Amino acid sequence: MGPTAVHESTIDCDEPVEEAGRLAKAAIAAMARLEVAPTPANFRIWYSHCSMRQPELSAALQSLEASGAGFTASRCADLHERFFGATRPSRLIDDACERFEATMARLLGEVDGMTAEAGAYGGKLRELSCDVQAVDGKQALRGLVNRILDETRTMLARARQLEGELDQSSQRITTMRVDLASARREANIDGLTRIANRRCFDHELQKAAGQAEARREPLSLLLLDIDRFKVFNDTHGHQAGDQVLKQVAQVLTRSVKGRDLAARYGGEEFAVILPETGLEGARELAEQIRRSIAGHRVVVKATGRDLGRITLSIGCAQQRWGEPAADFVLRADRALYQAKRMGRNRVAVGSLLSAGAC
Repeated sequence: MGPTAVHESTIDCDEPVEEAGRLAKAAIAAMARLEVAPTPANFRIWYSHCSMRQPELSAALQSLEASGAGFTASRCADLHERFFGATRPSRLIDDACERFEATMARLLGEVDGMTAEAGAYGGKLRELSCDVQAVDGKQALRGLVNRILDETRTMLARARQLEGELDQSSQRITTMRVDLASARREANIDGLTRIANRRCFDHELQKAAGQAEARREPLSLLLLDIDRFKVFNDTHGHQAGDQVLKQVAQVLTRSVKGRDLAARYGGEEFAVILPETGLEGARELAEQIRRSIAGHRVVVKATGRDLGRITLSIGCAQQRWGEPAADFVLRADRALYQAKRMGRNRVAVGSLLSAGAC
């Protein structure tokens, strides 16, 4: 989901006017040099980069520029959502948490009220027990018993009321747990392709890398890029481009198994995390995926129009012990661009031993 209009048009600007003007000029100049459309969302990205406020954003921009991948509209949108976007799943999670907190506060209030009433009831019984010792005559005893019964009936009625309120609260909590679990799942899913998104990929790669190193098991990574996707999009339109992205995601979903994870990495790029898989196994799977995509023709479902074939370039890398996840991804990315330089529609394998460019 895209960011709200407020996020798209707002720049966090604490600098003095002169400094803000300098940063704005620098941002516009950088966007012009890189042929980036001067939209409010893109301006926010480059303004923040020029202000050096977000080192991770600056590193992502520098990495993309160094790779020669280009700043397509989809890549810019991914960058904006990653660093500035307030996604619908995040809002769903916040809403579920707020409702959970409100329900728990109400539930605790009900329990506190019942505890106070139980204490008052106990005090009343103690008071009446003292009266029992002093009672004289059947009539007085009957009156005392009736008072005890009245207090007990009142307490039982309040207990039944609390039981109903607790049951309703329990049902609300169960519903909210389901909503929260659904929102968390949605927060990890790419809205278009319905496979794992970049947020999920980053988290799962860190976890998989830690487990692989602890167990001394191999871990491999594939980075995949749709060849000449911008040309395809410009020629056939974004709807056809979206269909291609979905088709690639479906092939990846069918190709992975067990603990493997297929994700949309950003724009027309995808990634596959392969635990317990060495470099040769990763290469074989990459070739299988490449052949599967190359063997499909893109046909517009509504009209039956044949748009031809698409191909993938794929880079493979295997984790090195003690290697930061960012370096692991970078080696797979270098292998991907080696595949591009070699003519596209091929798989390139990064060396496990060489520390140079793959």
